[in-house]
Amino acid sequence: ATKSPRNWKLAISVVDTHGELVYFYKMDSTQVGSVTISQNKARTAARYRRPTQIFNNVMQTPAGAYIATLESPPPTASPGGIPLVEGGKIIGAVGCSGATGDQDAVACKAGADTVK
Repeated sequence: ATKSPRNWKLAISVVDTHGELVYFYKMDSTQVGSVTISQNKARTAARYRRPTQIFNNVMQTPAGAYIATLESPPPTASPGGIPLVEGGKIIGAVGCSGATGDQDAVACKAGADTVK
């Protein structure tokens, strides 16, 4: 996120397999709203065992109207939530917020790729 020329201001959340927060970091000058959004993205990726980009894609279709009825709170349908997989098993998820959705996803993927 800080690698030049990016300078993205992100809130980064890591959750366990149940979507419960285990680590949080907010960069200086990150917008306050990104705190909750990053946690929601991570929770969604962990509980549904897939990147939040999938929900974003489905929301672009008529069937996407039903996504909001799955859970309370509903899944976060924005890029930037990625499951953490170690040895083929999901061990949690990471969620990023503060830049564009695609930029959030790039930052999360970089973090998720460090887990093997």
